[in-house]
Order: sequence, then C-alpha cells, then structure tokens
Amino acid sequence: MSAISAAQIERLFPTPLPSALPPVPVFDSALVPSCVRPWLDEHADALQVPMEYVAVPAMISMGGCIGRQVAVALKQRNPWYEVPLLWGVLVGRPSAGKSPAISPARRMLDTIETAARQQYESVSLAHERAAQIERIESELAIKTVRKLVSRGDRGAAEAALAAVSKEERDGPREPRLVINDATIEKLGELLGENPRGLIYVRDEVAGWLANLDREGREGDRAFFLECWNGKGSFTFDRIGRGTTRIAACAVSIMGGVQPGKLAEYVRGAIKGGAADDGLIQRFQMSIYPDLPTVWRFRDFAPDPDSERNVLSLFRYLYALDPVKLQAESNDSCDIPFLRLSDDAQERFADWLTALMQRLRSGAEPPHLESHLSKYSALAGRLALVLHLAERAVGPVSDSAMATAIGWCTLLEAHARRIYAPVTDDGISAAHLILRKRPDLADGFTLRDVYRRGWTGLTDKRLAEGGLELLVEHGHLQSWTEGTAELGGRPSLQFRWFTH
Repeated sequence: MSAISAAQIERLFPTPLPSALPPVPVFDSALVPSCVRPWLDEHADALQVPMEYVAVPAMISMGGCIGRQVAVALKQRNPWYEVPLLWGVLVGRPSAGKSPAISPARRMLDTIETAARQQYESVSLAHERAAQIERIESELAIKTVRKLVSRGDRGAAEAALAAVSKEERDGPREPRLVINDATIEKLGELLGENPRGLIYVRDEVAGWLANLDREGREGDRAFFLECWNGKGSFTFDRIGRGTTRIAACAVSIMGGVQPGKLAEYVRGAIKGGAADDGLIQRFQMSIYPDLPTVWRFRDFAPDPDSERNVLSLFRYLYALDPVKLQAESNDSCDIPFLRLSDDAQERFADWLTALMQRLRSGAEPPHLESHLSKYSALAGRLALVLHLAERAVGPVSDSAMATAIGWCTLLEAHARRIYAPVTDDGISAAHLILRKRPDLADGFTLRDVYRRGWTGLTDKRLAEGGLELLVEHGHLQSWTEGTAELGGRPSLQFRWFTH
C-alpha cells in the first residue's frame, strides 16, 4: 500500500486560520507618571484587567483636569499650541472589565467635582442673601423716589435713584467637570459656564456614535469635531433658547466599546459616507489589549497612601496656577502656555519629521494616514500632561516628551489592531463565521451569513472573503447547486468539513 503524502494529509484536516488581530506590545508602566504607578497596578490587579485599561482613563482624566488652564507650544517661533484634551476608548468583549476599569479615574473626578459643588453651594447661598438685601434696598429706594416725584423734586428723585441703582450681578455658576449624556444645546451651555472644558464619559461609546450618525445630527458631529481642538469658538442660535456663545469648545472623551460594534463603525469611516469625517481618528488614546489568560479572584484592602497621593495629584492639576508654572502669554494664544525645553523641542522635531516622511511616502492606507497624522498633536498633549503630573514647572522636559513618544508608538500598534477587522481581507470574518458554526447547517449560502445581522458579518464582501478563507484552510467545502439548463440560478453552497 502506497504511503499518504503530506499534501494529501493537509487536504484531510483543516489548517489553523491566520490570527485575526495584529500583535500589540506589553504595556510598560514607565509610560505613566511615577506617583500613579502603584495605584494603577493595584487597581489592575484587583479588577484583573490589563494595566492599560486603567492607565488610559487616568491619562485622559488628568488631561481633562488640566483642560484650558494651560497649553503647550510645539514650535518656538511659529504659533502652534495644543490643549491637553484626549479622546480614547477601551476596546474589549463584554466580560473584559471595561466599565470597572474606568471607575478608579472616574472616582477621582467625582471627588473633585463634589468638593467644587460644595464650595459653589456656599458661595451661592451668600450671593442669594446679598441679592435679597439689594432687592429690599431697591424697593425702599423706589418708595423714596415716588415720594420725591410726588413733591415735584425731580432732581432729588434722580439722585436718590442713582445712589442705590446697581447692575444686577450674575450669580455663581455651578462647576461641572464630568458629563454622561446631554443634548448639544445643553452641552454648549455647560461649556459656556465651564471654560476649562468638560470630560464626557460613556460606558458604551458605540451608542453615542450611532446617535451622531442619525439624519439631522450633522451639526452635532461638527460640534464634537470642534471640541477636539479645544480652541475654536462656537455659537448656538436657537428659537426659544436665544444665543449661546462658547469662547472655546473643549471636551475630553472616554468610554468603552465592544470590538464588533467598533468594527462596524470603523468600516463606515474607511468606506466613506457620514462617518468619514475624521471623528473616529480623533480617538487616539484607544486601546485593544490582550486579556490575561488566567483570571483570579482578588480581594485585598487598597493602599490608602497611594489613593491619597493620586487624589492630591488630581486636585493639584485641577487648580493649577499658570504663574507658578512659569507659563508665558502672548496675543497668539488665548491661554497661558509652556514651551518645550531645547532637548524636548529637538526630540519632537526629529520624531515628527520621521513620522511625516513615512506618511508622505504613501505606504499607509488613507484611514491610517489620517489617524497617525494627528499624533503630532497627541505627542504634545501627552507631554504636557506627563510634565505637569510630575509637578514640574517651566518648559516641558525632554523626559516627558520621550515618554509621550513612547505612548504614540504603543497607540499606533493598538490602532492597527482596531482597524484590522475591516482591512484584513476576510480573516476576522472567517473567525466570526467559525464561531457561528452551530447556527449554520450544511448547505448554507453566502446570503445565509450576511443577512443574519451578526455583528461583523453584515458586509457582503467581508462575509464572502471569510468564506473563501475557510474553504482555503479546509474548514468548509463548497459546490455549485442548480444549473441554467434546469432553469435555476446556480448557487454556491457550503458545508462544514468533517473527518
């Protein structure tokens, strides 16, 4: 009996599919400020999540606390200023622990906002008492004026009215730092009252993105595009609400999203249409890490010292004094700013030159080119956050810039992973179809796959690519059923390989 060749054996058994996700590097804790490392490590261990799941919300929250109090100048002579606003999402399956991972940073923000609200309530009470006294004074003044007018002493009446006439003073406005859901009009009002900026927190970002895609919400998308810059003014004119003028739209965004839902949205950004406006590319702090293969039940008391140290840092960032930071001011920037140190400026220029030359070469697809081109702003924003988180003053240090560039290297790998499911020629679709094997009986068609509404498989082209890959790797067998001679339309059928 003749021996079976290796090629014949390969045809008898399916071969593994290529990996659906490009690799991402292991997170280096040196990317976060030294004083928050123990705190982040502790929470990552307690929640059994990757450290970057707690590090990214912390970085976004620190940038949001700084807001428009101070900017960073990325050129020495030409005006180029960045405000430390950061947008990012945690990508992972429903069981990945995304929402709990946001909680540590969110708790710091809530503590700061609560203290600010208590101070507001105290000041508001004092203002209301003063306003009541002024109203009584005005009422008495009117009585006096009426008596003088009735006597015909117009001059004395005018003098009496002028002595107590005061412009009505605006009361204190309740400070806000975090918002979860608001109409664009209300968000505009809150930004007008909180010029430092706001932090938009959503447990599930996909729903928010879907709302922005609805017909008639084009203005909302344009507004959020402005909010990423943190510098552009905006005016709302609404019947019944009057005019709301915002000196500068400044919003940080963080939240979580499932891979399949994000892939559906990213596909729209790549293919064109309403989502192809650069909004998704502004989520530069987005991460999609590998989950630990082992989960352990962890129950230990948090270290109160690390919690106090981090809260102290957040309070410090929320109440920065630009004068003490040695920040500069000039007519080209509407807020105080810090320059880069000479070494940091040189490092940034060299890194940005290499990045832009790579992008100008045309080696990257347009969607990734758009994403990476915004890293020039990201590096400056992160460097400012890292510099201030170390409580440093004066020009932004070279070490802060080096760490910021390290973040950009890490985030580029995660961006490639996030965009991969819609650019991998069916690899991700093949993996998804393989998981749906129990729901696909023998004799199914391409239509049976993409018409089921399964997340990640609604695109006909991608589903077709996934089926072809499964056939190529021996997981499926295909044949044509029906012929033109019999009056039927030929149909490509699939059945699962069995051995």
